[in-house]
Amino acid sequence: MVQFGNTLAGIARRVPFYKEMRRKHEIDRLRRQIASSAPLNVLIGGGQTSYEGWIFTDRDFLDITNAHDWSKLFEAGSIDRLLCEHVLEHLSEPACRITLGECYRYLKPGGLLRIAVPDGYRRDPAYVAEASPPKDGHQVLFNLPSLTQLLESSGFNVTPLEYFDHDEEFHARPWDESDGLVTRSVRFDRQQDFRRGDLHYTSLIVDARKP
Repeated sequence: MVQFGNTLAGIARRVPFYKEMRRKHEIDRLRRQIASSAPLNVLIGGGQTSYEGWIFTDRDFLDITNAHDWSKLFEAGSIDRLLCEHVLEHLSEPACRITLGECYRYLKPGGLLRIAVPDGYRRDPAYVAEASPPKDGHQVLFNLPSLTQLLESSGFNVTPLEYFDHDEEFHARPWDESDGLVTRSVRFDRQQDFRRGDLHYTSLIVDARKP
């Protein structure tokens, strides 16, 4: 029994060591991938989502609210495009401000941050139940004015792509998926649970450009 207990204790001591070794290995792999990418397009907070021509990250290797994590991977002013689909709503507003500040810091001048979040101006019951905090860890429910204000206060110029207005009318303009594919959009989403006329699930989608 003592021997078994000692074995478990030894395993417990090794698990953090191996996890940290794996993390360092993955960070080294990401650095090599980043160094060889031109243009440098980065999907933040995307878990295992992967698109051709894009580098995906998740919280194990890039906590987007942590300046030190950004600096370990990127040079300031080095990123061409950032894609952030359904991530910001999981952060508090202060954490969103930190994240957007880091996005601004690491984008090139003229670089693009494409954001999609649940739309607070869409009010049909099934959508509201899915999008409103605290569902699925959501902390903030943005609408176009509140998201625009947050982005502009971080220095970005904002172009709305898909959104509901205050009167709950839907607006959409053409956008290029090569600048960042948003799957939860009027163009690509077909979830029947959120069917509303010709719409399915929709997001508030904006392009935020660093001057």
